[in-house]
Amino acid sequence: MTLKNTHQKKFNDLRHFRVSTDPLYADFSLEGLFLKSIDCQKVKDSEKRQVFLIQTPDNDYFLKISRLIRDKDRFRHTILPQRKWAEWKNLKRLQRLSIAAAEPIAKGSRHSPPPKSFFILTKKINGRHVNGQALSEAKALGKYIAHLHSQGIYHADLHPENIIIDPKNQPFLIDVQEVFSLHHLPSWLRIYNLGKFFLHLDFLHPIPSWVTEFLRSYNMDFKKSVSEKEIRKATGYHFRRRRRSRTNRCCKNSTEFEIIKEPRFKGYKKRSFNWGRQELEKALLEATSLKEDRVFKYHDVCIKIHPHKLFHRDRCFTSWEISRALEILDIPVPQAYAFFSMGTKSYFLSEILVGSMPLNDYLSSLTNKQEKLQAIKTFALWMRKIHDHQVRQRDFKSSNVLCKNGEYFMIDLDSVKIGRLTDKQRIINLAQLNASLSNMISCKDRLRFFHHYTATDEHLRNRRRIIYKKVWEISQTKNTKTFNLDLESL
Repeated sequence: MTLKNTHQKKFNDLRHFRVSTDPLYADFSLEGLFLKSIDCQKVKDSEKRQVFLIQTPDNDYFLKISRLIRDKDRFRHTILPQRKWAEWKNLKRLQRLSIAAAEPIAKGSRHSPPPKSFFILTKKINGRHVNGQALSEAKALGKYIAHLHSQGIYHADLHPENIIIDPKNQPFLIDVQEVFSLHHLPSWLRIYNLGKFFLHLDFLHPIPSWVTEFLRSYNMDFKKSVSEKEIRKATGYHFRRRRRSRTNRCCKNSTEFEIIKEPRFKGYKKRSFNWGRQELEKALLEATSLKEDRVFKYHDVCIKIHPHKLFHRDRCFTSWEISRALEILDIPVPQAYAFFSMGTKSYFLSEILVGSMPLNDYLSSLTNKQEKLQAIKTFALWMRKIHDHQVRQRDFKSSNVLCKNGEYFMIDLDSVKIGRLTDKQRIINLAQLNASLSNMISCKDRLRFFHHYTATDEHLRNRRRIIYKKVWEISQTKNTKTFNLDLESL
């Protein structure tokens, strides 16, 4: 299909829309736009929205088409019809307040044929997204967001991808669907909003002075200053909300997950995983036992089984949820495929890490000193990352850690808890690990591990020594004979 035919097809799709234009563009027409366009690219394609970049010799435009496919979306727009043009109205409001934002050109809607659809067309802003590197950017952005807040504008989806910096270092807002105009933004709401922005900014790894310069510029417009500590606290709150929200998606229908509901067979699975009841029953007949009658292997799939018991939590379902949560926290675990409940038992299906080794075997196999030192450092940083994310493995022994290609993976996830991690729980976790390592791991190697683990710790040296001593004492109280460990000889 030629480029001209592609543009004509897209225009034909919009022919049945009822179109209105901004008064500043009274002579604008969709047909004229597509006739002079030189390229039309689809930059976003989801169930609810498609976004096209239309390029012309004069300007470039973004065409955002929303479709009411889901029942809940149709119901929402029926009881709240103003939602349809929320982004259009917000762009016009920002224009009246002299706040730099995308320029609205035209809008249109269609009721038939189904599904109901509507679109808005905006002029593209030439520039780049926020990168968190230039101090001039931090100063301009701090002043811009302060202006937003001083005008009572609250952007519920404020993050770097929704801000464009033009060549003159002027920030512009785009995607203003979730913008609200209030009479006044109290200090706590401004901090809450900035927390969401900095949550996404942290993924860009801004330079340390960037945040300082941003806050200096931002606080100039307010009597009550906002501190970095307050923003970090709000960022932590948004991070926990984001983790819970994304974790819960594994138990909902989405583009990635699917709910299974059949007679005497239910559960959740990834859409890319094609197992059902028949495949599970066949696997159970032909599987090889890995751990008593609880863990089995079938080809490249690990099957964990847990019988239903009254007043007992479902270990398989816990593993399914925790696996998703750790994946969101970027803590490596074997890929989870599905959770099924059939009859009186539940099943957790996950990836088998072919070629992996238990932690003891891996560290003991390293004969090169430099390789071993690097492996211990990597493991210590991995362990520190787990604890920094408030993750506690209540059964943190070496056999619950697998190693593959220099990377560490946590298994046996039904014993994992995510929440507030106390110093005592952290010490017990370290003691469990220390007690389960074999005599092949020397005392110096263990101290190297603790050194790298506490490298970013603000505690004084004496405080760290107290922690080491407590870890050692707890290790001695555990049964270490099964690991061929004699703490006295170390």
